[in-house]
Formats: sequence, structure tokens, C-alpha cells
Amino acid sequence: MGYRNLSPQAMVNISGPWLDPEQDRKVFTSLPLLAPLVPAVEEAHDRLLTTQRLGSSLQQQAKALMETAISLDATHDRKLRGTYNYLGALAEITDDPALAAALLDLRDRLAPAGLKAISRSYGDQAGDAKLLRSRLDEASEKLLRKLKTPEGPLAQVVDAWVAAALDLQKVEAQREQLALRAQSSTDGATPRDAVNARNAWIRVVRAVETNLALEKAATAEIEGRLLDRLRRESARADRRGRKAGAEGADEPAPIDNVAPPASDDDDAFDGA
Repeated sequence: MGYRNLSPQAMVNISGPWLDPEQDRKVFTSLPLLAPLVPAVEEAHDRLLTTQRLGSSLQQQAKALMETAISLDATHDRKLRGTYNYLGALAEITDDPALAAALLDLRDRLAPAGLKAISRSYGDQAGDAKLLRSRLDEASEKLLRKLKTPEGPLAQVVDAWVAAALDLQKVEAQREQLALRAQSSTDGATPRDAVNARNAWIRVVRAVETNLALEKAATAEIEGRLLDRLRRESARADRRGRKAGAEGADEPAPIDNVAPPASDDDDAFDGA
């Protein structure tokens, strides 16, 4: 488990009981291989709490922009992929060689990189969208307007993916400006600090897991007491992450960041 889908709130709810004398601290410190980790757990736990103080407004804006970017990217990719596959399927279906050639020609003019286009950066997708019309000639324009889909003329589908790509570029520009504002903020921690705090916490938790696995004095009951909450919260967070991915989230970077961290780069960006 990488724990990258855990929220800061879930993280402090997991490590808090380890440090609480009224909950699991006595059990934690009674194990020779875990006791030395208490200062590291305290530091990681406190760091999470500290980084939650500031930037709540900036973080909310960053989250909203990320969600918008994910939605636009999903629309772009879905419309482009559908158009590409639709034209290829029509070329396979028709018995008219000339029409088949025209369909494939239109497909390749619209998406010369094929389906690799959906894995390009947002900037490259926007640039490709701006160049799209220049690749069409009179015949391909006419065929594009003639072909029908359940959503209307194929031309409208193409217009939708072009619009999504251009809007995505605007959102990325807003995210970059927000990142600059966050970096220049003096009111507490920045989003980068928050990401680094998450990564530090993940490393400490991995150390706890590793040492607990090597701890001869740890019974199954003790292991469950210390790790069951971690496993439960992580499984719940992973389900939410998979659900978001199934709804079209193609970027696996966490939504609580504005810019990638300069250091401490670990699981908060894993799998992305």
C-alpha cells in the first residue's frame, strides 16, 4: 500500500491513537522495535497538523481547478478516442474502397498521432487542437459535417474535444498563477509543504509496518490493534480513488497539490 489516497484528516486519525496515552501509546512504546519510532511519528503527525493551518482558500481553489482539469481532460480524451474509433469502424464496415480511404484520411487528419494524442500534456493537446482545422481540406470538412453520431454531426463531437483542450489550457494557466501565489504566501504552510508533510508521514508509517513485522513480541492482537485502522482507512481511500479514476480521472496526481514538490517526493505522487 502506498497510502497516497489517504486524506490528511485520515492520516492524523491513524497516527493520533499511537501517540495518545489513553489509547495505543503504551502498547506502541512497549515494543522494542517500535518505541524508537515515537519521536518520528510525533514529528510527522505534528507536521500534518501544522500544514493544515494555512492556505485553506488556496487549497480549495487548487482543488476546484484540478477537478475542472480532470473533467475537461476526460471529455477531450473520450471525444477524441470515440471519433478515432468511429471513423476506423466505419472504414471497416463500408464496402466502398473510396469511402473507406476517405474515412481513414479524415481520421488521420483529425488525429495524426492516433490515440497517443490522449496521453500528451495539456499544452500539447491545446496546441494540437489549434492546428486541427489547418489539416482539413474541403473534402474532409464536407465528410466531417456529413457523418452522424448519436450526439449529432461528427463535426460537433470534434468541436467539443477542441473546446475542451482549449479550456484545459486556460485552467492550467490559472493553476500556474495559483502556484505562484501559494509560493509567495507568508501565511503559514504552502501546498508544497502539505504534500511534503504527507510524504513524510507515509515514510514513517512504512517504518512502523516494517518494524512491527520484525517485532517478535507483537502478537496478532497487537498488530491488529495498531494497524487495523490504517488498513481500513487506506482501503476506503483506495476505493474512492478507483471510483474517481473510473469516472475519467486520467491524472493520478493528488488533488491537494498545486505544484509538484521540490523535495520529499514520495508516495503522494506515486502511481500518477
